[in-house]
Amino acid sequence: MLFPDTLSRSLMLRFLFAPLVALLILVGTVTARAGDPAVPPGQDPGGHAIALIGAGVDYRSDRITPRLARDGEGEIVGWDFVDSDRHPFPASAAEGAANGASLGDTTAAEVMLAAYANGRLVPVRLAGNDGKSLARAIGFAIGTPARVIAITLPVETAELSEVVRQASERFRDHLFVVQTGFAGSAQRQGAGAASAPAPVPGSLMNLGNVLVVTSGAEADGKRAEAVLAAAEIVVIPRGSSMFGAPTGSPPRNGAEAVAMAAAAAACQSHGREALLGSAAKAATIDLARPLEQTPAVKALDPMCWYGGKKL
Repeated sequence: MLFPDTLSRSLMLRFLFAPLVALLILVGTVTARAGDPAVPPGQDPGGHAIALIGAGVDYRSDRITPRLARDGEGEIVGWDFVDSDRHPFPASAAEGAANGASLGDTTAAEVMLAAYANGRLVPVRLAGNDGKSLARAIGFAIGTPARVIAITLPVETAELSEVVRQASERFRDHLFVVQTGFAGSAQRQGAGAASAPAPVPGSLMNLGNVLVVTSGAEADGKRAEAVLAAAEIVVIPRGSSMFGAPTGSPPRNGAEAVAMAAAAAACQSHGREALLGSAAKAATIDLARPLEQTPAVKALDPMCWYGGKKL
């Protein structure tokens, strides 16, 4: 157990999720590590903010730069817990090959911003795949304007699940969107993984402000009961419920599913005060529709409504 008793749980919770005031003060004085590219100049675009916690993004992308959340000086609102600076750039190809690290969530960020073009991005790069690293990243995201927090790291251990559970209890005005990690389970379990649910310890699906998702690509070929045990909704390509979708359209994996579901959640608040926590989750699930062949499974087509029109 991450927290062995009530007292230590309370103390650790305070340590992990206390507002990172000192860190935010230092943000203005910390420079990027050598080799990190500069963030292109710009101003805050406005709109509902979405925090993307994962392996970092290439903020130079034409699809990302205009939608970066920024402070009054035009500096990015984001953080890199690997390098302890505000340039959450992903590992280089060489670093990724050397340490097995992901090369980032750039594509996930791009599909998220495409799904909700009026959102703004708060990118946060994790220092590792353990509970403490995730808690620190969530702690930073809580101190930003984001009310929707997308976590691309698969939540498939009791430690990670406990961090998300405690965050959801402490910060009820936030919606946490997580993935189950079907891909990780497949690698560990081999050929038998097609029918086995990915673990979601701690019953995260029972929490009002945690939305557990998977992608249609990862759910494909698995039994309905396996999908239902592992996710609340399956995210399908945007617009596919009405027009179909070319093969290979996003979401192609759990990270992209998380990003697109978070975009759909933020879109529900478009043009009005943000829906908070459980209200944002309920509105997003309400968009999902039963699959024709397996009605028990709900699929989310993350098309965004603007003034009564789907765009």
